[in-house]
Amino acid sequence: MKKILKLSAFLLMYSCNMSDNYEKLPFGGYEVDFEGGKQNRMIKNNKMIIDSGLVDCKYNNDYMFVSVDTTYSNYPNKVKKNNLKYFVQNLKTDTIIKKISYTDLQKIIKEKSLHDIDITK
Repeated sequence: MKKILKLSAFLLMYSCNMSDNYEKLPFGGYEVDFEGGKQNRMIKNNKMIIDSGLVDCKYNNDYMFVSVDTTYSNYPNKVKKNNLKYFVQNLKTDTIIKKISYTDLQKIIKEKSLHDIDITK
């Protein structure tokens, strides 16, 4: 019986971390950590820049798009896309455009033909 309890505890401990997805991005010292739920975060040069609510992060050679849920939902992936906050990072100049709206982001995607990294869908 003790062995069964120990095995169950062991499996429970490790199954909780199996859904984590950690990725070091190939530019600028960025790292994303998708732990699930609202505990998704972004780090730049070992400093937390988004501590929770990261929903999506897509990039190409020139731009990085980031969406963040600021409603503190336990399921940020289920929040309507037009209710998220969006950030656009110009990777060539290392500048960020803050507080961009859903519709403005869609315009940028259309104007610059960035459909391959579209996070509004």
